Amino acid sequence: MTILLAFALVAAGAVLQALFVRADRAGAYGRAAVLKGCAALAFVLVGGLGLRAELALASRDAARVAPAASMCLGLALGAVGDVLHALRFVLPSRKRLLFNVGAVTFLLGHLAYLAAVVPACGCRTWGAAVSVALAFAVDAAVLPRIRVQSAAELAAGGAYLAVTSAVVGFAAAGAVAGVPGGATAAVGAAAWPGTAASWLALAVGTAAFLASDVMLAVNTFGALDSPRLRATSLVTYYAGQSLIALSLVLAA
Repeated sequence: MTILLAFALVAAGAVLQALFVRADRAGAYGRAAVLKGCAALAFVLVGGLGLRAELALASRDAARVAPAASMCLGLALGAVGDVLHALRFVLPSRKRLLFNVGAVTFLLGHLAYLAAVVPACGCRTWGAAVSVALAFAVDAAVLPRIRVQSAAELAAGGAYLAVTSAVVGFAAAGAVAGVPGGATAAVGAAAWPGTAASWLALAVGTAAFLASDVMLAVNTFGALDSPRLRATSLVTYYAGQSLIALSLVLAA
């Protein structure tokens, strides 16, 4: 029942996100902000379903509750960031402030994800190695293509992408470790989130989130300014957050 409800919420959220993208492209920014907030609420509720299931199992494995709560915190912070970024078009005089505060909120959300994923990763050495390699590759590909007002902003952007890459690196390592027959399956299978399906959803979801951030950075601060790329990044972002939320449900 929980899984069916979770997928129903994801489907409803996907419809709301599609309506948001349509409103955003039409310049109806007030309506777009409301739709984006509602779509974000859907993936937060999905994460909440997973956390509720973990709380019900707490008597058997209380250690799983804290990381699940941290993941839900990350989802909630992402929802707040969504609304802030949508409002920057409603309040153009505060556009820069809303974007920056939203970016900080998203960063805190990624740190919440990282706080849950790193301890659970069945192969942290590989997780760290993949994270560092991915962070260098993403920064090398993205930073030369964007234009910001100061070196500090460029460094902040690089740090943000590095943290996002780290979440992907540890999630990917955890997914490999959790696959039956994997090199560290015995370790990975015992840790939260505990199932191969959950780790896979988490790894794909975090990778989609990173891809959306890369598209957003290049499109917002680069020379593209493509409505199609913006729409693609928004759809990819929502798919990523939905998969991250579903990883909690699949873990229970």
